[in-house]
Amino acid sequence: MRLVAATGDIHSPRYLNLLSHALKSWSGGEPCMVLLAGDLVERGRAHAFSPAFRLLRERFDSSVFVGVFGNEDWEREEMARLYREVVWLDDSVYTGDCGGSSVAVVGSTGSLDRLTAWQRRNMPWLADVFRRRPRVLEGLVREARREADYVILLTHYGVARATVEGEDPKIHPYLYSSSMERMLSRARPDAAVHAHAHNGRPYAIVHGVPVYNVSLPLVRRIVDVSWVGCG
Repeated sequence: MRLVAATGDIHSPRYLNLLSHALKSWSGGEPCMVLLAGDLVERGRAHAFSPAFRLLRERFDSSVFVGVFGNEDWEREEMARLYREVVWLDDSVYTGDCGGSSVAVVGSTGSLDRLTAWQRRNMPWLADVFRRRPRVLEGLVREARREADYVILLTHYGVARATVEGEDPKIHPYLYSSSMERMLSRARPDAAVHAHAHNGRPYAIVHGVPVYNVSLPLVRRIVDVSWVGCG
């Protein structure tokens, strides 16, 4: 099976130099998919992703890019308009071919256990979205499982406590969703990929599911998830 690669928390232009170095250090060959785990721009400026995407496309010129929006990616419609080469997922699924195997990516911003202060003031309705979303994504993972050889859950927010450990425990509820972690135990995707926790842990196995935190300032590299389907 061909490679699947992933990164997130580029916060362009903030980590452009780090992204450039990570891309130059990549030695895994051309991935069939490159997963973008959100917070691709700093403070919502959709145009700021342009230099980052140019670097990514130059390095991975024949890969399919599949992305989700992070909490910093406010201008979602504008990002979708500007970067049409990216398959943007928002509680939706993309299925592609990877070396003869079908890989379904179930993508979403994800959920949190607790709204941030800004979210409580400006988007209080998100509380209901965050409550419902784990069940929605569980249904999508199960549906994808029936039709694809392998299923990857791609979110921005964390999906397990294990990969946000290293952050202050007081802010864990703002970094991941315990409901999403329970969902992993039921739906069992082949892998889960997220970002958001810049000081978390890069990897953990949770309920038998490999979970990758691909936050660029944490791992400082493009993450190779080519293990999918190899075990």
